[in-house]
Amino acid sequence: MPAAQPVAVLGMGNVLMGDDGAGPYTIAELAARYRFPDTVTVMDIGTPGLDLAPYLIGVDTLILVDTVRADAPAGSIRTYHKHDLLKHPLPPRLSPHDPALGHCLTTLEMAGCAPRETVLVGIVPGKTELGPGLSAPVRSAVPLAVARVVDELAALHIQLEPRTPVASPDIWWETPV
Repeated sequence: MPAAQPVAVLGMGNVLMGDDGAGPYTIAELAARYRFPDTVTVMDIGTPGLDLAPYLIGVDTLILVDTVRADAPAGSIRTYHKHDLLKHPLPPRLSPHDPALGHCLTTLEMAGCAPRETVLVGIVPGKTELGPGLSAPVRSAVPLAVARVVDELAALHIQLEPRTPVASPDIWWETPV
């Protein structure tokens, strides 16, 4: 049997900007519910901007969870594959904090070290003002995003071991001080 290829499940977003924290929140829920094989890295990477590349080099399959702009109600889930992300011209980067996923994938493609497969599980945000905490529609979408990630892993023949009992997710940014 061939060696398993490295998979990265990454959550992006700013947990201090409302629904922008949906990616990290989803990663915390995944980590609380499942044990992952050694070939799968599960990590909240915050808001790396152009520093995204080091997380992707050496990864065969990337599953990224982040908020996405879409003409849909808050809490809607949208799934994009690499060809979806790269089929349109890349927009100009207006801030060093822009996710730059398309720019990063294009650069890594040219360098010959991009993930073979990329899936973006996107959650449409409702509010992104300063302050932690997800809106009700986005909070309700997190279990759907978790299920979508689990389905993507199952399509790669990666079976997850459920935690029994389910751990409490580490949502540190919502803990009262």
